[in-house]
Amino acid sequence: MKRFIAIAAAILATLACTKEYTKQFRGYYSFKTGGSVEITGKIYTVKEDTVKVDTIPHTVTLGPFTFRDTTYNYHVKLDTIASRDTTVTRHIVAESGQMHILEDGTDRMKVTMNITGGDPVVFDASADSDNITLSPVKRYISVSKDGSVGLPARCWMNVSGSGKRYEDMIIFNLTYQGDYNFEDIEGTITKSDINCIATVNE
Repeated sequence: MKRFIAIAAAILATLACTKEYTKQFRGYYSFKTGGSVEITGKIYTVKEDTVKVDTIPHTVTLGPFTFRDTTYNYHVKLDTIASRDTTVTRHIVAESGQMHILEDGTDRMKVTMNITGGDPVVFDASADSDNITLSPVKRYISVSKDGSVGLPARCWMNVSGSGKRYEDMIIFNLTYQGDYNFEDIEGTITKSDINCIATVNE
C-alpha cells in the first residue's frame, strides 16, 4: 500500500511539474517569422529549340485596296544542354500575424498561427522546463532570392522547431525540410536559419 501511495504521489508531482511547463508558454502573441534556407542540388543550363513554325497568311480588304500579311507562330521546347552541382541560398518570405498557445491535455499543447494574408497553421507541441517543441507540419512556403522580381517560388515543406521563453517573448528556431524545384534548380533543403519572434499581446 505504501508503495502504491509513493508511486501515485510521484505521478501527481510529475503531472504538476508538466502543468507548470505548459503554463509558462500559454497565451496570446503577435509574431513575425523570417530567415533563409540553403539548397543543395543541380542547376541546369537550358536553351529553347524551335520544333515547328506555323505560317498564317492574312488578307484584309479596305474598299478598293487589299492588303496581305503573314504571321508566324513558333513552337519551342526547352532543351537541357548542361548541368552542375550547386548550393544556393534562398530567403523565406517574411510572415506575421497572431499566435495562440493553448493547453491540450496535461503535457500537450496546440500552437496556432493566424498568418496575415496567408493560410492558418496548427502545430502539436510539448513543453519541458525550458523549451516548447513544435511537431512537424506540412506547409506551402513562399521562397525568394535577393533582388528578385515577380512572384516567389512556392514549395511544400515540413516545418518543425523549438522555442524558449524570455520575459514577455518566445524565440523559436524553426527547421524547414523539403525539395526545391524552381528557376532551373532542382535540390533539397540541407540547412535552414529561420527565426520566429512571438511577443505577448498586452
